[in-house]
Amino acid sequence: MIPLLTTRHTWRIQSGETPLPPTLPSDFDVVRVSMGLGMASIDTMLDASREVGPLLCCITHRVLLVPVESGTADRWLAPHSACTSGPSFQCLTRGYQPPCRARFWLSVPEPTAAAVTEPAGLHESLSQTRARMRRVCGTRGREACHA
Repeated sequence: MIPLLTTRHTWRIQSGETPLPPTLPSDFDVVRVSMGLGMASIDTMLDASREVGPLLCCITHRVLLVPVESGTADRWLAPHSACTSGPSFQCLTRGYQPPCRARFWLSVPEPTAAAVTEPAGLHESLSQTRARMRRVCGTRGREACHA
């Protein structure tokens, strides 16, 4: 079985969701993506030396919440993720949300840490990683795949 949260990179872990990481600006938007697709995409961004800011991980909902620059939600339009305007850290964008029981922040160690994740790089990486995951899953027959 593949672990829920896998990565090839070193991270600083902040237990709990408060306080917010000090590098976050006062205004930002938030991309919500499945943890598997999100972490694989973030790893790819780090491999390419793209800007990656802090990430909020929710183990309960298996969601990665990625702060990006303000205004990103207006132009996101992606099938693999959702982006909402403003600094809201709700795991679900519609309907009832059961309580989050296990959330924590991951941050890239200094000096390569960014205030927020680069939105264009994130969108590109999510799209490419999703396409790669779908090709791999297509070869496995009837096995379930969540990309």
